[in-house]
Parts: sequence; C-alpha cells; structure tokens
Amino acid sequence: MRSIVAILPAAGVGSRMLADRPKQYLAVGPAGESMLEVTVASLARVAQIERILVAVSPEDPFIGALHFPARVSVLPTGGATRAETVNNTLAALKSAYPADTLVLVHDAARPLVAKEDVERLIEATLSMTADHPSGGCVLAMPVSDTVKRTNAEGELIEDIDRTRLVRVATPQCFRLDALTSALAGRPNVTDESSAVRAAGGRVRSIPSSPMNFKVTVPQDRTLARLLLTASELGEKRMQLRIGLGYDSHRLVEGRPFILGGVTIPHTLGLAGHSDADALLHAITDAILGAANCGNIGILFPDNDPAFKGADSAVLLKEAWMRVRETGNWTISNIDSVVVAQKPKLNPHVDAMRARIAEILGIEASQVSVKPKTNEKLGYEGREEGVTVHATVLLVKN
Repeated sequence: MRSIVAILPAAGVGSRMLADRPKQYLAVGPAGESMLEVTVASLARVAQIERILVAVSPEDPFIGALHFPARVSVLPTGGATRAETVNNTLAALKSAYPADTLVLVHDAARPLVAKEDVERLIEATLSMTADHPSGGCVLAMPVSDTVKRTNAEGELIEDIDRTRLVRVATPQCFRLDALTSALAGRPNVTDESSAVRAAGGRVRSIPSSPMNFKVTVPQDRTLARLLLTASELGEKRMQLRIGLGYDSHRLVEGRPFILGGVTIPHTLGLAGHSDADALLHAITDAILGAANCGNIGILFPDNDPAFKGADSAVLLKEAWMRVRETGNWTISNIDSVVVAQKPKLNPHVDAMRARIAEILGIEASQVSVKPKTNEKLGYEGREEGVTVHATVLLVKN
C-alpha cells in the first residue's frame, strides 16, 4: 500500500493580515481554534493520510500552545521561502519513507479544504503517477469572472480569454522523489506545480470547491470564520451517525476460533490474513462507515505483510482512534448478529461483550451480540463459514 503524507508549510509571517502574529495562528474556528488547527483538522478527516507534518520556523513562539491529533508531527524545518520550507521537510522525510510515497503540500491558510476534494486528488495522483512518475495533480478552481490585464496605473489594457483558465490551489500532490528532484535548485518557485513542470513533469488540475480559498487579507479571515461557524451549526443539527458493518470468513482446520476478541473452543477456526475475527472486523467497518472514514480494507489491507496474523482488537482500537480524531464522536451502542451453526456461542456472549467494551473504552451494556444458527441452510448451516452483521450509533458531543 502506498504511503501518503501531508506537509503544511507554516513558517510564513502573513504580513498582509496586519496582525500581531502570523496569520496561521489567528483564530478562525467557532470555538476560537487557530487557522492552523482548523486546517490540520480538515486534512485529518482524510483516512488515507497517515502522517501530517507541520513545518514551522525553529524560533516559532506560538506553535507550542496548539493542539493537534495524534497523526500530526511538528518539525522545525521552516525556511526563508515556501520552497525552502518544503525542501527541508522533504529531506527529513527521505530517511523514513520510500521514494514513491505520495506527498500532499497544503497551505496552512486554506482551512476550508473539503475532505472529498482531497480524496479525489489522491485517487487522481495515484492514477497519474502510474504512467508519469515525475508528474502529479493539484486542486484548482475554474476562473468564472471576466479577466483583464491592467497597466501600472490600473487602466484596463487587455482582455484575456478565460477558457480553460484555473486558479491553482492546494493540496498539490506528487511522489516524494519527483518533488524532491523538482525543488532542488529552484528556491524561488511559489508553488510545487511550477517546480515540477519546470523539471519536465506533467501536472493535472483536479476541480476544487470554491470554499478552498486562501486566507490572505483580513476580509478573508472574516469570511472563513463565518463559513466555519455556519458549518459547525449545520453539523450540530445532525449529531447522530449510523454505521453498518459486515464480514464473513471460512471455517478451516488448524486455526483457533476467535470471535469478539475471545478464543472459543472448536474443532475449526476462521481463515484470514489476520486472526480473522469476523465480529471485530464487522464492528470496525461499522464505526468507520458511520464517520465516513473509509473501510477496514483501506486502513489494514489484506495484502500487507504487516497485518498477517494481526490481532483484530488492535486494528479495531486503531480505527476507533482515527474516527475520534475526525470529530468529537462517542459510541452510543453497538448491535451485532453472528450467524454460525457451530460452535454454540450463547455461553460466550458475555465474554465477547466485555472484551469489545474493553477495546473501545465503553460499557458492556452498550454492546449487543446475538448468535443465530442458520437452521442448517447456506454455507453457515453447512458449517463452512461464519457471517457477522453489525451496526453502530455514533453521537457527536
């Protein structure tokens, strides 16, 4: 699975904001969150991004007061220019990530980037770099206004055809090796796409929501605060999310029968890349689905050797941690149905409920496990496999 990381250059001073501190530290969130915290939170909603790197000046006096999700690291790699900051951060990445890692570079002053736009950008870049490793993709907005050129006195002197004109935004997404090579010796480029194109790489634009504007002047900050407040009020009107999960595994000889985090005596066990705990897998997918954070196959692919024989309890706990990072979610209740002809599961229900509650940090009373036989119908009835259905209700505080 391709590694994906994001870099937020946050070493600028934002002089046009006319404030007492760099603009990334000004409050824009409904609860007074800084612009940098809101921007990081926007990227943290994208499950594919495994690490977010905030690049600040080594002398930055403000960063220590901020709060970030667990996937965020702050690096003192800020330079005199954006290109230098990104270059320094890429150098710090090279020893820890492979050359084909996808790197998204995003402006700290674009707090309203949409999760769906970033996901489409990643998908497009994966496709683009399969054929053109030195290229990449950027988010961009079509130009809808009439465009003209002026002279030094502000007089209109030229009409410009706006057909196919775009306003380039961020994130901008490229392979680690391609971006490192493109930025080398180009310290004055204003964005990564310019460096990649100058190095001969192809760059494709991906349509972005117009909400993804850059906060540059005080009026932009006012607009951002209004939009973020309206968005927060909208989310509060929908505080409940329901997720559905499903999983099935074959029964085979020579494997332990593990379900709900409990090892149950049986002559057969569940086959799978991990420990094949179908109940925990279904609950994991239900939680991820409720928060719109992807699915278990994206987070823990079954072709990754790192997850061979993995404890599904660890995977469930990691998924729940990621969901909590995307918002102030709590679990109201979990309901599940396990379809298995054998073994008899009712004697183990309390142990499974207790273990699931322990993994998620909730009460056993919030977890329901209902075993069912299939009256000897289907593959469950023939004792060839086990099926699990799960639902979860998330509540945003």
